Amino acid sequence: MEIKINLLEVASELANQIVHARFLDDESFIYNDLSNGDRIYTDHAQSLFNEWYDYYYNFLLNFKTN
Repeated sequence: MEIKINLLEVASELANQIVHARFLDDESFIYNDLSNGDRIYTDHAQSLFNEWYDYYYNFLLNFKTN
């Protein structure tokens, strides 16, 4: 059985789940609210996200078929 996924989207979603788990879903540690209404990760959350995104991206890339 073949399943097609968007590698970037899956790696991003998995990394985001790690961030939320690590900070126990406490959004005050995860997000900064900008004056224009946008939300961005805090520096620490962004660093953690980047680390896990790279891990999952590379992990999933190993299963890629041509």
